[in-house]
Amino acid sequence: MTPLDALLGNNASAILVLSVVGVTLLAAAAATLDFMSTGPRVLSPFAFERPRLLAFACAGLPAVFALLAGGGALGAAVSGTREPGSGTQALLWLTNVAFVVSIVVCGLCSPLARHWGLGLAAFALGLGVVFPLLWLVSSLGFDSAGLLVSLGDRVVFGICVGGILIATALAGAGALAMIAYVIERTLMLLSRGHLLGAAPRRGRPAP
Repeated sequence: MTPLDALLGNNASAILVLSVVGVTLLAAAAATLDFMSTGPRVLSPFAFERPRLLAFACAGLPAVFALLAGGGALGAAVSGTREPGSGTQALLWLTNVAFVVSIVVCGLCSPLARHWGLGLAAFALGLGVVFPLLWLVSSLGFDSAGLLVSLGDRVVFGICVGGILIATALAGAGALAMIAYVIERTLMLLSRGHLLGAAPRRGRPAP
């Protein structure tokens, strides 16, 4: 079972609709918070910027490459055989871990979290890439047993699987980045007294 199977299963349509609705609500909330804020609204620095960017560079980007390589190799390996070996189990574990790390680290620590618009764009791009790849997979020459005999088809299938996993992780990271942005912006407004009817904090008047 791939991470995409675990996430979507037989309820792909419902999950897709709920995801779109949820991201739309996040965008509305983020835009409202931006309207209420007096600070920078475009590419504003996020909290703990240096350690988060370091985590993105040291963990997030390697996880993305591992997801692409592991998912592609796993798809190519299992598409031509009914009995995957122990090597495919190792690839499955690698792909699962890389999938989760990619979403969490890239969603919370990448530049996507600097503005909700970037997260929204990443979510839309991820969803937009999935459908052409699924169409390409459906056009491959599967036999009656659901396997691919041609080596070329298996390579294309592996590339599509890797691309679908990357696109899904990008959409998840974009949604998580929007959540992080909304939380940070809310905490910032609360600390400045711009929410709950509190008066903004002001410094002491000059003597």
